[in-house]
Amino acid sequence: MKTSIITGALVALLTGLAIGTQATISSRVGGLIGEFRTGLLSNLMGGLVAVIFMLFLLVYDGSGVWKVPSAIIAILTLSGTLGIFIITGISFSLQRAGIAAGLATIILGQLAFSFLIDSLGIGGVEQIPASLARITGLAVTAFGVYLLLPKG
Repeated sequence: MKTSIITGALVALLTGLAIGTQATISSRVGGLIGEFRTGLLSNLMGGLVAVIFMLFLLVYDGSGVWKVPSAIIAILTLSGTLGIFIITGISFSLQRAGIAAGLATIILGQLAFSFLIDSLGIGGVEQIPASLARITGLAVTAFGVYLLLPKG
């Protein structure tokens, strides 16, 4: 197996751990102050941290590092807006479905959408055709989500 694939998988695993931690925090905070405020404030705090990093890079690398086409700014604005809805949705759903079932369902949604993107070759990487093995993987994941959902 290629080193880049192993490295990518390890970074993905660490990212998953970070998502699980963030989701747990968002769920708890959402229960205290409400889901929508959690989504807004979480992204605001992340934005403040990002500004600090940006200022550091500005001092370290100079202003040239921030020359970004306006079309990219529009795409990033959409991405940031989706982040608000993602945190809000996580906070809402995990309080009701539980952390494991909620995150598993979120992952299933990500997998299904990513499967479509890969199959159509629109993700900016080489097309990965749909196959029986990949479809079975999605079905097994869906069954796992079903088993994790609280019954009652």
